[in-house]
Amino acid sequence: MALWTVRLFLFAAAIMNGILVGGGTDRALIGFPAWQVVGPQAWATFSRQADLGNGRLWYPLWAFAGMLCSAMAAVLLLYWSVPASLTARLCVYAAAVLTIGGLLLTIKAAPIMLGLRRIGDDPGLLQHAFEGFTYWSYWRLACQFLGWLAILCALLTLSDVQAGTALMTP
Repeated sequence: MALWTVRLFLFAAAIMNGILVGGGTDRALIGFPAWQVVGPQAWATFSRQADLGNGRLWYPLWAFAGMLCSAMAAVLLLYWSVPASLTARLCVYAAAVLTIGGLLLTIKAAPIMLGLRRIGDDPGLLQHAFEGFTYWSYWRLACQFLGWLAILCALLTLSDVQAGTALMTP
């Protein structure tokens, strides 16, 4: 029962963090380079509608849900007698730490995005906001991506432990 519960939290974390990482990767590889070309005014206009519109609900939901599921899996693994290899345990703990780290880095990025409402259309301030948000977004994405990989590693290694245990049981 305990292993199943840990795997359920990891599976949910994989979905939530996968959505977050997919969006972050799209933004990093496609969005930010395009916004650099079209300029900070266009980025600010878009961000005010997207990030400060529907994104105000969805981005935090995915980030918090993924982090909470990752952290819950780590807590359960730590306090329950779950049969897990050292590799599986390290992956689960790394996933929790990295997803928490990605969320903590939002403390630097979110105020920049939220500040778009009050800085108006000054090109210099918008360029500064774009550069700051981009910088912190790349660091957040690094944590989120590595956390997501750790979740996938944990799911694979926990599966191996369960399969190995099943094979050794008469």
